[in-house]
Amino acid sequence: MHAIRGAALVAAVVGWWWASSVFTPWAESADARLWLYDTLFYARFVLFAWGLAEVGLACMQRRARAFVAPACAAALALFAWTYEHTGPGFRFKVRASEAALARSAAMPYDTPRHRAGHFMVDTVRMPCDGEAWLWLGRPFGGGTGTSQALVQAKGRAPLPPGEDAYSFAHVAGRWWLATMQPIAGTRPPSRPDACAPSPAGSSTRPAR
Repeated sequence: MHAIRGAALVAAVVGWWWASSVFTPWAESADARLWLYDTLFYARFVLFAWGLAEVGLACMQRRARAFVAPACAAALALFAWTYEHTGPGFRFKVRASEAALARSAAMPYDTPRHRAGHFMVDTVRMPCDGEAWLWLGRPFGGGTGTSQALVQAKGRAPLPPGEDAYSFAHVAGRWWLATMQPIAGTRPPSRPDACAPSPAGSSTRPAR
């Protein structure tokens, strides 16, 4: 019985991670699935409580094999968190998706939502000539954007389309991550030379 519960826990963690990823059949759909996001959000707490219960039972049984399943589940959860929410994980996804991202960057302006490697791209824009902006979304349908875009810089750094509207962090190669600032869209750029190289002291910064 313990082995069955342990296998079910590991399978549930794998299923939760897969359902949260861009690799599901429904990820590219524009239909909003906020119910799925909410379900997966609260499922993580259920899985955490399940894992703690398994650890408690293993401590009571005092058998080394009883710790295998919760340890595997914890390792999977840690790997998933690193992959999704850390700088090294993000850089790994960009490097692993370079060919797909390059294809997306060559697509026409306003290309609809699609998957590019390890990323969901809501749309392709080009606010500055020659530099594609791939606006990133989540695999839960339309309206679940991130206010972030991968920018394929044509020079040493991206050309900012508005003064202080975005911060930039270098990721890998020609790819930079642009993050929309709170002021973006609230007022027109005060600098007349939008899409000019950033001056010293601008918001362009290296990735952490």
